[in-house]
Amino acid sequence: EPVDQPEPKRRLLSAVVKVDGPGTNGDDAGAEGREDGPTAAQGGERRGASNGGGFRRDGSQWVSRRELDNQLPEPLPRPAPKEEDQSLVRRNKRMLGKLLVGTLEKFQQENKKLSNSEAFMRRSEAQQKADQKAREDSERLRQQEREQAAEKRRRDMTLRARVAAKAEEKRLELLYIQWSEHHKKLSSFLRLFLFLVQKYPY
Repeated sequence: EPVDQPEPKRRLLSAVVKVDGPGTNGDDAGAEGREDGPTAAQGGERRGASNGGGFRRDGSQWVSRRELDNQLPEPLPRPAPKEEDQSLVRRNKRMLGKLLVGTLEKFQQENKKLSNSEAFMRRSEAQQKADQKAREDSERLRQQEREQAAEKRRRDMTLRARVAAKAEEKRLELLYIQWSEHHKKLSSFLRLFLFLVQKYPY
């Protein structure tokens, strides 16, 4: 009795399957699926890399890196502590105080060095000369103002004296005129009286 020979096998997509055997289609589909799965994944990865890179969200859908970055939530700001450590606050105050004291001491030392320098002496001398000149100018201006005020008072007094003298002169002229009129009247009366006495004796 002849022995059944096994069906010849062939290589299809790197998978060994039977030809025209039972379950061939299912095996072929499974083999093709197994073969196509890694290949497709590798191809997808290559396509994702060529398109700018991406991350796989699930087994069948790909998204770009830019889209995924846009979908990521923004980091929330770190909440500030409600209560600060008192020791840290005291330490910061001490450090700030030391810094201020050090800065002040450094400034005083630099100022002392500068005061002893020749340039500072020259500047001090120039400043003293400028102050002296300013005081002299101010004193000269005040003296001029005093002299001008005195001259103005003298002119005012002279003008007032002239006005007073003129007024007195006018007053004397008026008195002379009045006396002259009175003398004329008196002379006329006396002449008339003498005429009457001579004409009509006792």
